[in-house]
Amino acid sequence: MKIKAFQVTKYRSVEDSGRIDLLDNLTCIVGKNQSGKTALLRALFKFNPRLKNPYDLRREWPRGQRHLQSDDQVVCTVWFQLEPEEKEGLAGLTTETLNTDQVVVTKDYAGRFEVTFADQPDVFPDKLHPNAIDEACEKLRPPTSQPVGEGFQTVAQACIEEARVLAREGRFAELASLRSPHKQKLEAARSGQQPQHTHENNHVNEHDQRLQVLEQALKAAPTMQREAHNFIVKHLPIFIYMDDYLSFEGSARLDEVKQRRDGKRTTAADDTFLMILELAGLDLDELIVQGQSKDSAVIHDRQLDLQDAATTLTQRVAGRWGQNEYRIEFRADGQNFFTDIEETQKNIGMIPLEEQSKGFQWFFSFDMHFMHDSGGSFKGCVLLLDEPGLHLHPGGQEDLLKRLDAYSAENVTIYSTHLPFLIDLREPARIRVIQQIEGGTVVSGDLGTTQADERLTLQAALGMKARQSYLVSTRNLVVEGVNDYWIVTELSNLLLRAGQSGLAEDVMVTAAGSASEAVNLATFMIGQELEVLALFDSDDAGMREEKRLRTKWLTSYKDSKSSTLLLGDAINVAGAATIEDMFPDDYYLEKMRTVHASKLASVGKTPADLTLAGTGPLLPRAEAACAGLGIEFNKGSVAKVIRRELAMASGITALPAGTNEKAQKLFRAIGSKLGWS
Repeated sequence: MKIKAFQVTKYRSVEDSGRIDLLDNLTCIVGKNQSGKTALLRALFKFNPRLKNPYDLRREWPRGQRHLQSDDQVVCTVWFQLEPEEKEGLAGLTTETLNTDQVVVTKDYAGRFEVTFADQPDVFPDKLHPNAIDEACEKLRPPTSQPVGEGFQTVAQACIEEARVLAREGRFAELASLRSPHKQKLEAARSGQQPQHTHENNHVNEHDQRLQVLEQALKAAPTMQREAHNFIVKHLPIFIYMDDYLSFEGSARLDEVKQRRDGKRTTAADDTFLMILELAGLDLDELIVQGQSKDSAVIHDRQLDLQDAATTLTQRVAGRWGQNEYRIEFRADGQNFFTDIEETQKNIGMIPLEEQSKGFQWFFSFDMHFMHDSGGSFKGCVLLLDEPGLHLHPGGQEDLLKRLDAYSAENVTIYSTHLPFLIDLREPARIRVIQQIEGGTVVSGDLGTTQADERLTLQAALGMKARQSYLVSTRNLVVEGVNDYWIVTELSNLLLRAGQSGLAEDVMVTAAGSASEAVNLATFMIGQELEVLALFDSDDAGMREEKRLRTKWLTSYKDSKSSTLLLGDAINVAGAATIEDMFPDDYYLEKMRTVHASKLASVGKTPADLTLAGTGPLLPRAEAACAGLGIEFNKGSVAKVIRRELAMASGITALPAGTNEKAQKLFRAIGSKLGWS
């Protein structure tokens, strides 16, 4: 079963988290310290941990509500989607047609599970399946093994059928009342001759006993509802929670670890080391005994054990995540134990683990903990990570994001963080914000409702700083770059001077550094509850980033009035279009020749040698024209020249053919989006 959503109620600081939908295998819960992230994850972890870890009513009930305490209170509600084979298995447990693959499971403070099929609440009735009844009725057998009289045989078969009818009709309580009349009927039908008479007496007693067995079997048999409940509970995924990311440096003194273990005073590093030995199939006590021996055969066997253990562990872990592949090697000298690691992609050989980077030591230890807590399977579990990567530098945190992607390929993974570098801006649908409100903690996927601390975290992730002063207008136009800014603003100014429509006075135009940065900048502004229109070129990069902003980020701000616009759609140009396509070829070529005159001279060419071939989007043809003459195209300098001419133009008659019409279309489209036309 795959978890699709969950909700936590009445657990520590969480009064009611609300339903938290998991739209992806990887979900990031953003929140400041003490916001309730740990409570949320621990409540979910205790839903179905690998080892017993029950809810504690006394310690985990919300403070100040003692008078409301009840072990009937549901702590965690989880929505699951059934896998096809699970749905098939469930379908065989009911007489109804199973039309849903959604199941809801709750768990209360007493540890009781309740299973419901919300889309089909009556699909598993509270009665026995006919197959279960038929199986129980097989205990009633006719007297066929020994010869009996024909009349007795007929009566015996009638008694069996009467009992079966009552069972099939669910009248189990009436089965006990059959014993006496059946005995009378069977005794009256007995033969008067031997050996049939003896066999018939035996059957009378056996039939009476079988009726009792049938009655008890039917009482004990689970109903279809109970069978479905047991099936679901049996197939619940294991929930793994990690909050103590202990790093193992790689070396240890075996006898000293044993002393601390036997004295129940192991360190965190000792615990991690003992766990690694367990995963590798090594025994600490045996290693110590071997280390005390002077026998060369024992020493040799010890080294073989270490090699085999390291190879086994390498096969189970290394390369599993598709990156940072590594090979493990164990060595021992007396009571000294060493761990060496080879990162196979670097081809630099074995290096002691303690000489590896702190980030690699962390990842290695994390892999060991993950394998240990998942029972060695690595997959099919729900992995809950509370503030992972807290002590990693930003580069290590970015590496962790990649590793989390790999973990989530086979496991639903939920992690909490307040670190900007651990927020994956490529997938905003993964982000959930946890925040404290009056009465408890809530979680929301609407990024527009974030409070100050959470908003600052998101802003930092977007590469912004709170002191940046982009926010000077309630209506904003974000363009991809400074060239777009110059041309859009100067065209607008020119049209406004001529008494035509341009940009509204209260619209602030802001240039990003690229199409992807336009997404970040627009998202930042939307998060400040401003109205934003992001204008993208209709080239590959622009269309890709426009789709990302529109389908991922804008949907995360449910009440936002913001939107996107592709340049080609605005000016009715089919195919790719950039801001340069606002102008005809001959006009743009003239500016290109002016800007690149000195470069052309340096390669023995004249401005007349620079021409634009073919049709279609202007920018790639301009780049190809310059490249064909051995010079580098400088579109920024061309944009500056155009900007200067537009700023000095006395009227729209100075515009080349077609540009005025395209400009008017562009500003009408922008006005329609930002609400002034």
